Amino acid sequence: MIRRWPLFAAPVFAAIAAGGGSAGETGFASSAEAMGWLARELPRVTLANPKYLTKSDGTVSQWLTKAVHFSREADGHVRVAMRESYTQTKAGIMTPGRHEAKFSLSDVEITDLSNADDVTPAGEPTRGILFTCNKPGCVAAVWGGKAAPSDKTDISIQDDASRAKALAAFRYLQTHKA
Repeated sequence: MIRRWPLFAAPVFAAIAAGGGSAGETGFASSAEAMGWLARELPRVTLANPKYLTKSDGTVSQWLTKAVHFSREADGHVRVAMRESYTQTKAGIMTPGRHEAKFSLSDVEITDLSNADDVTPAGEPTRGILFTCNKPGCVAAVWGGKAAPSDKTDISIQDDASRAKALAAFRYLQTHKA
């Protein structure tokens, strides 16, 4: 089925994609509202994600966002701290793990992620949000308790509507300083 959107919706979607716009265009009237939505909803929407198969080695993974916290830097930019748990199963052996990432939204490019290397049980690419550093090592990542600075991090969000709203919220926060 092809979904057809009314012509008036095009500017709204363009504003969301660009990360700017008014509350009516992004769905958020304030930074506090965007932060509250992300903190409340990301754990719920990642819980609805399927398990993903990594085609290169047969690993089956499930990633769950446990918590998202926000703070403000001295210049007003938003800083993000995310905590995730994951399980990876390969050759029948399940391995749990934990991942944390901290970064400033002023230091990253925020894009819609589609990864055909990891797929859903239906064979669809993994979908999510990718945060890519504008300068090397801007993500303070921790894997299993060990620091591992990184140039990127992501959140898997398979549901299209939830991913679009989360993307709009992060982009809103990126462009609205305190």
